[in-house]
Amino acid sequence: MSITRTTHRREPPPYTVVGGGSAEGSGEGRAVSVILLARGSRLYRTDLFRELERLGFDDVVSVEDGAEAVDVEALALRHPRVRFVLLGAPANPGERLNLGMREVKRPYALAMWSDMRFSSAGLSSRFFDRVAALDLLCLAPFLASRSGDLVPTALAPALERQSLRILPLMPGRDAARSLFPFDYAGIYARKKFLLSGGFDPSIENPHWQLLDFGFRAWLWGEEIRLSQALRLEYLEAAPATDTTPDDGYKRFWLKNLAPMFRGDHALTPPGRLWSYWRRSGGSLFAARAEFREAAEWVRDNRYRFRLDASSLVDLWEDESR
Repeated sequence: MSITRTTHRREPPPYTVVGGGSAEGSGEGRAVSVILLARGSRLYRTDLFRELERLGFDDVVSVEDGAEAVDVEALALRHPRVRFVLLGAPANPGERLNLGMREVKRPYALAMWSDMRFSSAGLSSRFFDRVAALDLLCLAPFLASRSGDLVPTALAPALERQSLRILPLMPGRDAARSLFPFDYAGIYARKKFLLSGGFDPSIENPHWQLLDFGFRAWLWGEEIRLSQALRLEYLEAAPATDTTPDDGYKRFWLKNLAPMFRGDHALTPPGRLWSYWRRSGGSLFAARAEFREAAEWVRDNRYRFRLDASSLVDLWEDESR
C-alpha cells in the first residue's frame, strides 16, 4: 500500500475520445456538464442522451469500456454533443469519474450512471443559478429505487465504542448534509474536485473509496449536501454495498482516521502505529512502512485539514440535535 505526497499514486488508465466537440470553447448552454458512467444494460443510453439534450445539457462525457463500445461511432454521429471516453484498461468508478472530470468543459459536472434517469420533469434555470451560488464540492441528488421508494442517501458518521459507523438516513429536508455522495451521483464543482485530488484510484472497493473522498472533503473544509430539486431514480436494482475491511479500508483509515488536528494543522501521532498494526493483519515491518508513508502524506497536506475525524463526528452529532 502506497500513498503519494500530493494526491494519489496510480496513473490514470489509457483512453481515447470519440465524437463531441460542439461544447468546446462555447459559452452557451448550461454551466453544468454531465459525466455519464456506463453500467448495466446499454438499452437506456439513447433515451438518456435525448433526455439530457432536452434538458439543455450541451456538454456530455460518457465514460465506457473501450472493448464493449461497438456502436459508439454511430451514437457519436446521432448525438454530436456527447463525447465518448473509451477506456483502454479496467478502471474502478472513482477512476472513471476522475477521467470524466478532466474532460468536461463546464465549471460544474453532474455525475450519474447510465442506469439512472431523472424522476422530475425538468430542472429550472433557478436551480442552476443556485448550484453556482452554493458552489459546494458536491450537491447530491435525492435518489429513488426502481420501485419508486426513496433511498437513504443522507449518510452520517457516528462512533460506537471507538469504531466508526455510517448511518444511512432518509434525506428529510433540502440541503441536508451527507458524508459522501451515494453511488457517486451528484453535481461536483470541477475546480474544487480537482483541488481535492478527486477519488483515490488505489482504493478498489467503492464503499471505502467514497468514504475516503467524503471524509477528506469534510476534514478539509468542503461540504456535501443534498438537493431536493435534483431527483434521480434507478432503472435497475441499486448496487449492493460491500463494507468488508480490506486494503481500501486500511488506506482510508491511515488518511482520515489516524490524523489528529492540533492548532492549525493535522499530524499523525506515532502511537497510532500500534493501533494500525492491529487492524492491518500484516507484519509489523509492513505496517510500519505503510504508516510512515501515510504520515508523510498527512504532513504534506497538514494545513489543508480544518479538523480531525473525532471532531467531525462530534460536530455532526451536535448539529443533528
